[in-house]
Amino acid sequence: MHFASADSPPKEPSMFTRFAAALLLVATVTGHRVSAATPPPAFDAGGVMNLDLQTQLEKGLKARRPVEFQYIDEIVQLVEEGKLSRQLVVTTYLWAQARPWRKLQYFQFALQARARGLPVRLPNLNLQAVGISSNGGEHGVNTPPIPSRAPRR
Repeated sequence: MHFASADSPPKEPSMFTRFAAALLLVATVTGHRVSAATPPPAFDAGGVMNLDLQTQLEKGLKARRPVEFQYIDEIVQLVEEGKLSRQLVVTTYLWAQARPWRKLQYFQFALQARARGLPVRLPNLNLQAVGISSNGGEHGVNTPPIPSRAPRR
């Protein structure tokens, strides 16, 4: 093993050491912290920056049918009238948006459940959500019966 003696020239720093020092210097000068990357907050005071609540709900929940846009209109109107808390709507939206599919339906049912004890009347889900028949979910009452198969011979 060779150790540097007092009369030998000092060893040059490695390329990695020089790069790390330069990066740290740039971060210090520009005021950026070198830390684990954290995503910027998506919501500022209950909403995405530069988007109104209606656009946020329509795009984020992927509304596509006229009844879905109507439902979102009614929810936004309740928020604007002060009958429904924006924070309640936004936190429910965040939860529903994390679902892999049927984001709007998750939002509708979750908002209905969370607002159950509040003095507000939400839009009727029997007219809005996919999967609820006009008779409140009792299949077979207003739906035509499934034809029976002829026995095999």
